[in-house]
Amino acid sequence: MMILQFGAGNIGRGFMGHLFHEAGYKVVFVESNEELAHLLNRRKIYPLRILDAYKREIIDFVITDICAIYSIEKERIAVAFEEAQCVGTAVGISSYQAIAPLLAAGIRRRREKRLGPIDCYLCENDLTAHIKLKNAVWLHFDPIDQKWAEENVGFVRVSVARMVPGQRKDVGDPLLVVADAHREFPYDEKARKASPPHLPTAKAIKHFEAEFQRKIYTYNLGHAVLAYLGYLRGYQYVHEGFNDTWISNVFDGALGETAQALFQKYPKVFTPEEHAHVLKDVHVRFGNPLLQDPIVRVARDPIRKLGPSDRLIGSATFCLEQGVFPKNIALACAAALLYDYPGDPAARTLQEKLQKRGIKEVLQEVSSIPPQSPLGKRIQEEYYKLKMLRKG
Repeated sequence: MMILQFGAGNIGRGFMGHLFHEAGYKVVFVESNEELAHLLNRRKIYPLRILDAYKREIIDFVITDICAIYSIEKERIAVAFEEAQCVGTAVGISSYQAIAPLLAAGIRRRREKRLGPIDCYLCENDLTAHIKLKNAVWLHFDPIDQKWAEENVGFVRVSVARMVPGQRKDVGDPLLVVADAHREFPYDEKARKASPPHLPTAKAIKHFEAEFQRKIYTYNLGHAVLAYLGYLRGYQYVHEGFNDTWISNVFDGALGETAQALFQKYPKVFTPEEHAHVLKDVHVRFGNPLLQDPIVRVARDPIRKLGPSDRLIGSATFCLEQGVFPKNIALACAAALLYDYPGDPAARTLQEKLQKRGIKEVLQEVSSIPPQSPLGKRIQEEYYKLKMLRKG
């Protein structure tokens, strides 16, 4: 069995490569970083360090039976499609246009060779990833290809909750990936066209949009709350926020707001008892001191994370739609607006926008939030309060 995995970065190696290797698959990476592709190809293995939050232990693995194809090697990639049981992507939505012609060529080859259906498992933090990738691939098809792909190719979203902080500066091996121990592989059951992946932790989700929204409005939101408030408090790592009563209270309040909204919208999908296990898991894993997840990594790109449908504003508007006023999420949004880490280009751009145009215009432009709306007013109030406290 073989998976063709587009992207050999943190999620590609630290999640997909790990789970599929353990399940007996050969993992063939398609990677746009030439140096990384050649290094993986030369060594045929890479180390993975798992930091278990529940057992508080470090477990080292060696992932074997892998190889890599540099992304300009179009013919090799198309040939690999013949052998693959499934395809994975962990490249980011912005790279979909780059990989679309490679996927199209491989899919066309399967049609021409009369091979069976195949699914592409999409590990992206975007509820519409399947639509965006399909549309990008379709641009490279004629009507015959489109008809075959419509019946035989699944663009299957995956909800990835594993945390993979990436390479630490104190570690010498450039291929080492450090991750937490979360192993669940929840995927959109309705989108699948081929046989399901042979993964022990694979979970076919019937109500995927509900599950994905819970992931964004719980895991991603919680991560952002800890990061942006932790930055204001001067902490270095995400887990340190749980030792700060103020941050911990805002964190619990924000996740309580989205929990209430989730129960309102999906009363037949989620229960308070089941969701309590999810919240416990968030606390245990985000509070893992072994992970040493840097705040500046989690807080990176505040403009994107303050976008209309992303974890902060998206959570707030989701709550409002369900009749829940997101006062704690509004506070987290205000903290994100104050994120000014010098090493983050997006943070610098955000601060420049705020200085030139003011918070009202920035809320409208970046977050599509009318400044005179109840949410807009609340974010502004919290922004000025936090700004004063910071000066004091």
